[in-house]
Amino acid sequence: MDLIEKLDKKEIKELFSKNWLTHDAMWYGGCYWAFGPAKANELNKMAVRQMAAIEIKRIMKLMDIPTDVKIETFSELAEILETAFHVVLTDFMGIDFSFPEKNVLGGIVNRCFAHDGVKKYDMISSYECGIIERVKGWLESIGIDYTVVPDFKGCLMYQNGVCELSFYFDLD
Repeated sequence: MDLIEKLDKKEIKELFSKNWLTHDAMWYGGCYWAFGPAKANELNKMAVRQMAAIEIKRIMKLMDIPTDVKIETFSELAEILETAFHVVLTDFMGIDFSFPEKNVLGGIVNRCFAHDGVKKYDMISSYECGIIERVKGWLESIGIDYTVVPDFKGCLMYQNGVCELSFYFDLD
């Protein structure tokens, strides 16, 4: 059977995303058990940011945007971010994003696959969110300054029962 021909784009995206995130979870768990939670969080956040820097450049290239271009307007940034989110987000992630006003990116995690995974393995009390690092990695690699509210350490879902945050920019 030629499975790739049988699957639609959404099914392929879900499969590849789940596989990548399973690897990510197993890698984090291995680091956690081998080196302890502090080192696992440090390595995880570093790896996610580095991956995200490459990922956003690949997405921009596919959008025919030069990767060395200086993003000067919020509309330029919003187009890149919206495209990136549509490429990487899947249904199982439970993440919604919006641009509620100029220079603001809002995000809410309705159910968090990372939270659920680390909670399942009893690592949640020491887990530091790696998901936000992906967005930070995108922004930093394309030279965008930002402020995140709330500024937090750990896991908002674990701490507050809800994960909702905003990125603020100072463009055009």
